[in-house]
Amino acid sequence: MKSCLFCNIIEKKEQAYIIYENERVCCFLDADPINKGHILIVPKKHYAEFTEVDSHCLTEIILIAQQMARIMAKLLHVDGITIMQNNGIFNDIGHYHMHIFPRFEGDGFSWIDPDIEIHEGEFEVMMGRFIEGLNEGLK
Repeated sequence: MKSCLFCNIIEKKEQAYIIYENERVCCFLDADPINKGHILIVPKKHYAEFTEVDSHCLTEIILIAQQMARIMAKLLHVDGITIMQNNGIFNDIGHYHMHIFPRFEGDGFSWIDPDIEIHEGEFEVMMGRFIEGLNEGLK
């Protein structure tokens, strides 16, 4: 595997502002933040994608995200908090991670909705495909 920035941070080979860590996860300030206080939560085991992360680690990540969001809200007097993660070509690090960043009215961060048109029949087809996938996965 090619050298991974987050693995290097976890192994203390790269500098980072680590807020919290335990046996499964490491939580540190993002070096290129959306807003001051932007946090990343990273599994210590290298997983490229969200779908690869084991359930115990995912549970740990979301519970730490909740705790960090509470602390962030109190410390930074936020107008809101965004929690997100990216996969595939949108994960520019190649190591799964969750973003938690403070939001302030007028901060410039936005979600741009594409102008797409979906017809009623397409919703029905997509719903059926998801239900079929869930049923196959539950067997």
